[in-house]
Amino acid sequence: MSNTKKPLFKLSDVTKIYTTGAGDFTALDRVNIDIYPGEFVGIIGKSGAGKSTLLNMISGVSRISSGEVTYTDPANGNQDLIHALDQNQLATWRGKNVGIVYQSFELLPMLSLVDNVVLPQDFAGFFQRRKSRKKAQELLDMVEIGEHSHKIPAHISGGQKQRVAIARALVNDPQVIIADEPTGSLDTKTSNNIFAIFEKLVAQGKTVVMVTHDVNLANRFDRVLRIVDGVVSTPTLDHSGNIVASSQEPQLDEDEEAANLKEVTLEPIFQQDEGEKKKEVAISLTDVIKTYVGPAGEFTALKGINLDFNYGDFVAIVGKSGSGKSTLLNMLTGIDHPSSGTVTIGGNNIYDLSESERAQWRGKNMGIVFQFFQLLPTLTMVENTMLPMDYTNTFEPSERYDRAIELLKMVGLENEIHKFPDSLSTGQQQSAAIARSMATDPSIIVADEPTGNLDSKSANTIINLFNKLSADGKTILIVTHDPGLTRFTHRTVTLADGLVVNQEDEPELSVAKPVEPEEKTLVPSL
Repeated sequence: MSNTKKPLFKLSDVTKIYTTGAGDFTALDRVNIDIYPGEFVGIIGKSGAGKSTLLNMISGVSRISSGEVTYTDPANGNQDLIHALDQNQLATWRGKNVGIVYQSFELLPMLSLVDNVVLPQDFAGFFQRRKSRKKAQELLDMVEIGEHSHKIPAHISGGQKQRVAIARALVNDPQVIIADEPTGSLDTKTSNNIFAIFEKLVAQGKTVVMVTHDVNLANRFDRVLRIVDGVVSTPTLDHSGNIVASSQEPQLDEDEEAANLKEVTLEPIFQQDEGEKKKEVAISLTDVIKTYVGPAGEFTALKGINLDFNYGDFVAIVGKSGSGKSTLLNMLTGIDHPSSGTVTIGGNNIYDLSESERAQWRGKNMGIVFQFFQLLPTLTMVENTMLPMDYTNTFEPSERYDRAIELLKMVGLENEIHKFPDSLSTGQQQSAAIARSMATDPSIIVADEPTGNLDSKSANTIINLFNKLSADGKTILIVTHDPGLTRFTHRTVTLADGLVVNQEDEPELSVAKPVEPEEKTLVPSL
């Protein structure tokens, strides 16, 4: 690659320092690199090396501690000092110039594929319904998934989801595509297909910057950079284009991150007065069977489920891995079809609705909280919280921003509303996901392992909030493999091998010690 062109990105002495309870941690140490138009650049390093932090600096998702990141528009030569832009200017710049592809796809599960693709146009202010959807369809065709455009993410494979994420990254016709481990969870054949798409984009003049931990991919890039302990260097390549191993590179313990996970131990909380609970049935499952057909034959995940949940119920659905919990969640939310039986919610059989009608129904009537949050990394907290209102046309447009702020205040994030997910703790991100789940004022909230990644204090705050929402008449269903959570709910449903093996009401609990003031989650009237 000739360097006669001006760099698209120029990073000068970029340093990123995180301050933690254990002291300061330098994630990037005086990084100096140029990235040129039309390059396919690979950034290679082990877990914890600083790869994702480097991408966040380039895309402006996270602020630098010192140094400069300059972007030069190849069309007119205009320059932007990225980290001198305010949040609104940065969002506009990113929406116009950068498309981002993440390993975990970050697709919104309640939207169709075509609606997921048009998201960046909506938030960049470029959305025109007919024109934008036509472009989204063309992009889905380009990545060879156009025939599935009206499906929801749950109905396609991991490789197909990554294709959708690439189409979404391209919808605003950005100059540069930034990809963070886009093939990390894919099989070899699918990974090669994703690489082929990136190579095609580079041939069309796009710049692609891709992060990976796999040194065997080095020969697929135009240029390779290696990052070790926050220091970026140009590695030595052999005659085949592969990185020559360096004895200086530290060997990281793959189990290091897992060893830091904390066991969740919750404090008991107040339960609502049983006399105040609404007794009207919110959800009814009758003889629900779900059978999957695979190469090994048929597998029945649910075997004739009969369950009723009332408005105001706070229910734990527990069971070991493979017991049918996630399949039951998919039935309850309309994400997947039962093989037989009926699912009635609010008096309506939701599977009498078409796919698009069911998506609209789900957006307005059901809040879904996922274990891994599904917050869009390039949107602020308030923008993430506004999403469900925008896409279900709930509340007047002039009301949505203020409502989103009120919801974030409710979960204790009043000081984080203009921050990006990357700058929040795990507990704060889960709180934000819960705020978003309440955006359309749904009567039912389903949470899949909502405390699985949280420390005890954060987990207690989340459960406390759910308890107060149920006291306001909302139905709260927590799907979990942790039977310890049943101490905090009104009722437990236990699944085993696709069958309900136990249903019981929980005994009256003793009053807990008060939650600390900064964790207070009283629900205001909205």
